[in-house]
Amino acid sequence: MTSMGKDHLDIYVQGLDCNVYHRAYDNKWYNWEDLAGGVKTRYDPVVISRSAKARTLDVLIVGFDHCLYHRKWQNGWAKSWTKIGTECLGPPAVVSRDNDKFIELAYVATDHSLKHKRLEENQVWYPAGTETLEWGGKYIYNRGSACSWSVDHASFFFIGLDSKCYEKRWSRGTEGWCDFEMPGIWTIAPRALAQFQNEQKMMLFGLNEESKLLCCERSGPADTSGWSHTIFKDGTFSKEIPEAVTFGNSNERIDVFAIGLDSSVYQKTWTKTTGWQNLKRIGGNTVYAPRVVSWGNDSVTRYDLMSVGRDFSMWHLFSNDGEKWLPGNATWESLGGKMATMAGGRV
Repeated sequence: MTSMGKDHLDIYVQGLDCNVYHRAYDNKWYNWEDLAGGVKTRYDPVVISRSAKARTLDVLIVGFDHCLYHRKWQNGWAKSWTKIGTECLGPPAVVSRDNDKFIELAYVATDHSLKHKRLEENQVWYPAGTETLEWGGKYIYNRGSACSWSVDHASFFFIGLDSKCYEKRWSRGTEGWCDFEMPGIWTIAPRALAQFQNEQKMMLFGLNEESKLLCCERSGPADTSGWSHTIFKDGTFSKEIPEAVTFGNSNERIDVFAIGLDSSVYQKTWTKTTGWQNLKRIGGNTVYAPRVVSWGNDSVTRYDLMSVGRDFSMWHLFSNDGEKWLPGNATWESLGGKMATMAGGRV
């Protein structure tokens, strides 16, 4: 799920038939569209939107042959999927940098090592074809997360076989990709969030061994040991990846969404004036991790929350302030469809 700008949303899902389906909102909801094009996906699709001015979407899926496929939308869909990688154990983590000139991706291979690939400014993948750069290591989960705080930075996060979370970071002026280790025990793939561009701050959310929400954060490109580690005691969650987004200006508010043991969506909010607030239940009867997109003009002014219910269809809420959920008193509206996984998005 992604947004190319105000009043525009795109939802991508894996259907029960393992085809890729798309539904768009552009001041109104359009019908579901089948994008399979002869390739079925093993997992939820990954989608990244580049600048609203360019109005470009890049969708990535992993086929049943464990190969990675790419398809681009720019004033219409590319005719077919392009195979760009092999031996994928799970969907890639993906991030753009340098004002969307580059797209960086990394994924866990079938031997549990990491592989890396980059879409260059000339729109050519490097390395070419299905070749990848080998990052090595051994990772336990089949997916990770990525973020970027500015044009000069990109970070990837994956969980190692020792249940530690590890970062691969590139920033301008450094020699290659640097490695960092976060504190804590992680039992689910992480969700990364870049914040405070001037402070070069990142936050990472996941679940610990007690299924409690945990948060790691750090600031500064040269900070090699400054990860702080917080475990929130006010909730126990199902083994689904939490979602995290900013609201207003990125230094004003953060909202984290996770699935409770009662299958409801819960919201944990941080604001600059209050700090972390108590957990808030916003309902639903969901089977997969929630997806949230925040969008607006100069600053974020709206959230859209998507969740796959126990009927395997998509359900929707939105909020203009992060407090009151519409269309009415946190009453979810159905967007139909039949999904085999959570809504796709950037990871």
